[in-house]
Amino acid sequence: MPKLTVNGKEVEVPAGTNLIEAARAAGVEVPHYCYHPSLSIAGQCRLCMVDIEKTPRPTIACNTTAADGMVVNTETDRVRETRKSIMEFHLINHPLDCPVCDQAGECWLQIYYMKHGLYDPRMKDEKVHKPKAVPLGPHVILDAERCILCSRCVRFCDEITHTGELGIFERGSSRASTPRSTSGGSATPGATGSASRTRPTGCSLPRTRRAAPAPT
Repeated sequence: MPKLTVNGKEVEVPAGTNLIEAARAAGVEVPHYCYHPSLSIAGQCRLCMVDIEKTPRPTIACNTTAADGMVVNTETDRVRETRKSIMEFHLINHPLDCPVCDQAGECWLQIYYMKHGLYDPRMKDEKVHKPKAVPLGPHVILDAERCILCSRCVRFCDEITHTGELGIFERGSSRASTPRSTSGGSATPGATGSASRTRPTGCSLPRTRRAAPAPT
């Protein structure tokens, strides 16, 4: 089993462990959106950047396997600046609906912005607008503007339920996670309901929870 050092702490992990899980074993949280231990590696969000000794630039932790003797640092100035830039990228077209978002207070965009963002916004143009209430079957509603395209829901439907209802379509700023069906059909209720639980933001919620009063 490889032994490596994470933020000065030596840890031993099973062979094949990626750096997010290795850091977790050392008691260190590496921020991430697209990574999920039960799904394949996508490497899309780029938030899990870490510095590895003797490498020229920050590396994504989700797709890097721990190796014996590796020295990893998750809190260098270069890593912090990279995370801040990536948070700005994720939020550049994100709607400012936190006060009315049903996920407010439990949203990883909010949590990671407060921990790793806190930048001065530079976006002066109009944000890209997308559909705000797309039905994903009888129980779930998608708000495409709040989606950060982490692809967790798509991979869940492809790899866990093997039903493949969801996909990411279009290109550039028009990309969106939407149902694959274009013939008026709806997604499988159980699959999309479970997939919505894997999403780190408030982009898809049960119809019963959408616009419901927050518990006090």
